[in-house]
Amino acid sequence: MNSNPEVLFLHVPKFSNYYKPLDEFMNITYIPMGVFAMADLLTRERKSVQIVHMGIEWILDHDFSIVEFIRAKNNIKVVYMPLFWHYQSYDVINVASKIKAAFPDIYIILGGFTASYFADQIVSDFDCIDGVIKGYAEKPIIELTRVITGGGASEKSSGMPVIQNLMLSNKSRLKSMVVPGGDFGEGRYRSVPGGAYQDYVTDERTFNSMRFSALPLLKNFSYYIKLFSFPLAYSKNLSMADNIKYNNMGLKMFPIEIGRGCVTSCTWCAGCAPNQKKMNFVSGVMWRDPEKVADTIEEGLAFGYKTFAVCFDVDPLKQSYYLDLFETIRKRKIKCGLYFECYALPAPGFIESFASTFDLKNSVVAISPECGNEDVRRKNKGFYFSNADLLNSIGILEKHNITADIFFTMGIPSENVKTLYDTKDMILAIDSGFKNIGRMMSWGVQIEPGSPIFENPEKFGAVTDRKTFMDFYKIHSGKASDTYSALGYSIENYFLDGVLYSPEEFSEKIMKIKCADFCFLHNNCASYNLPFYGRMTCRARELKFKLKGFGAAKYKNMPRPEFK
Repeated sequence: MNSNPEVLFLHVPKFSNYYKPLDEFMNITYIPMGVFAMADLLTRERKSVQIVHMGIEWILDHDFSIVEFIRAKNNIKVVYMPLFWHYQSYDVINVASKIKAAFPDIYIILGGFTASYFADQIVSDFDCIDGVIKGYAEKPIIELTRVITGGGASEKSSGMPVIQNLMLSNKSRLKSMVVPGGDFGEGRYRSVPGGAYQDYVTDERTFNSMRFSALPLLKNFSYYIKLFSFPLAYSKNLSMADNIKYNNMGLKMFPIEIGRGCVTSCTWCAGCAPNQKKMNFVSGVMWRDPEKVADTIEEGLAFGYKTFAVCFDVDPLKQSYYLDLFETIRKRKIKCGLYFECYALPAPGFIESFASTFDLKNSVVAISPECGNEDVRRKNKGFYFSNADLLNSIGILEKHNITADIFFTMGIPSENVKTLYDTKDMILAIDSGFKNIGRMMSWGVQIEPGSPIFENPEKFGAVTDRKTFMDFYKIHSGKASDTYSALGYSIENYFLDGVLYSPEEFSEKIMKIKCADFCFLHNNCASYNLPFYGRMTCRARELKFKLKGFGAAKYKNMPRPEFK
């Protein structure tokens, strides 16, 4: 970690949300994996770099001020801020505005999926943002940092460097220093003085050279390891010890970068294949070398992690990749756990290899059927499988002593209140039929920019209250839109009464059903419980918060808390 950085990477969680069993909480506590890799690339350029996580700093010191931190450093020239998840929209812009107001000469550049999707709107609407690097950023961030901190850039036109994938604000001073390369419509090329412009896409060699485990570049990284795992919530009115006890799955997990891209499209997912091409200028999937993945695991083990998380089952035909990876891990005699999220179903060969590779006490295979109704699943999920195949896969996992987590959604297109209860029947069948179940959870899914339902809500019989970046910004600036209870859309005739409710009304009705018949809450988040016990846990937690002087009434009447 550099004590006097020129370059600051700043992760800003969504600072204030309310959900009864969590009370007020922070969300999006994980730093996107690419941030560590970007920071490491710049250190190889001999740039002085530091990563700061605003959530960690607030936990350690409620009076922490990023403005005072920057003032004390007195050397920071550029702040790179990931805006990957839309939940961060308000807080990222809010913190950026405070930095720009105090230090107008510091450049503020955003990146990540949400920033990329709304790049043109962000640079037009917010003067505090100098620019957005859209899509993959490995080369653009190196070139731009050279310009800002000294050192020039390799591609030049009319005496100025050409920075690929960069979209700039018209008011930014960078306009006089670089030729921006942004979103130029449907084509991937446009002419600039001196030659043709092409958007930057990471090549395989660069991808495999990147280090995604450069945790020491993060200020107070030991607390990052200690505090944050799945889920991504941190209750602000619980102690650090109670957050560790109640608000994680019992496994301290480090996410691994396996690859990039997708080959299919699920209705709710912004990472779908069409949006990957739109955001990252490339289709298909890029896989990381298994030896490089094993290197990351070994580094993570050295930092104290025992379990690693993979959420990249983007092509069932490529499960052979994981067989190669698992063989590499065995050959190197690496001992660890793995939390693997399946998009499709795990093949028998995959399950056998998984069982022989990992510490099963610290491992889970998670499957997301999304719903119990096969027709609804077929219309929503990119990788379809039948209920019989699902139950068969759970049985094979059980034979190999592998814990299975099962995830469901609520309120998705083509579903209605009747077919929703097919999911309830499936939950009961799995609970009574298998002993290897860790958790079964049912969630609503907030609408994501770039997902099929966002791009074309009419196709799915939906309406949404979120169409622009400003919509997400405004919603997340208030107290209504937390992760769990504000979906941002409504499905026509979902409740079989002929009514198309407003997104707010739709979310409220879904939440009532969830609390009544699908609640899974328990103090041990790795255990599944019947809704009755979930409701009792929720009420007990709510009472404890009220006795401490917190609760919904206080939260509703106070100004929205913000980072300093």
